[in-house]
Amino acid sequence: MPSPLEIARALTSVLEAKLADPSAERIELSRGEAALCLGVINGVAENLTAGTGNGS
Repeated sequence: MPSPLEIARALTSVLEAKLADPSAERIELSRGEAALCLGVINGVAENLTAGTGNGS
């Protein structure tokens, strides 16, 4: 199982590659790439929630 840092770095690589073309008005993410993004976002949210000591 990759660590959160490894997942965040992988996500960074994916998004940097997608955003490399400054003339592109739109980018498309595969289902796997979108799942990776969602996983990182959920992990950050859980971490922030745990750090505040409340469940909301």
